[in-house]
Amino acid sequence: MTNWDDDLNGLLATAKGQGMPPSDALVARVMADAAAVQHGVARASLAGLQVAPKSQRGPGFWARLAGAFGGIGAVAGMSAATVAGVFLGVAQPAPVAALTQALLTSAPLEQVDLLPGTDALWAEE
Repeated sequence: MTNWDDDLNGLLATAKGQGMPPSDALVARVMADAAAVQHGVARASLAGLQVAPKSQRGPGFWARLAGAFGGIGAVAGMSAATVAGVFLGVAQPAPVAALTQALLTSAPLEQVDLLPGTDALWAEE
C-alpha cells in the first residue's frame, strides 16, 4: 500500500473509534427530510403519468423506426430500391424477358453455368 492509503485507513479508523451516536433531534430531522423527499418523489411519479403536450413529446414511432435504419434518407433509398425491384419483377421489360427466354430455352436450368470458370482465360493459343 502507498503512504496515502495508510493515512486514509488511519483517519477512517480514528473516525470509527470516536463514533458518537447521533442525537435524537438529528435523527428526527433526517427522518422528516426523508419523508418529505419520498412524498415529493411519489408526487413526481404521479405527475409523470400525465400525457405531455405534443410540443414536449419526443420523436414518434415512425421517426424512431427511421432512425433505426439510418435516418429518413436511408429509408427513402430502401423504399426506392423496393419499388424498382417489384416493378422489374412484375412488369418484366422486354430485354429482361428476352434474356430470361434465351437462358431458359437454350438449356435446362440445371445445366446453366452461372459461375463460369477461368480456364478459357488461362489457355494458351
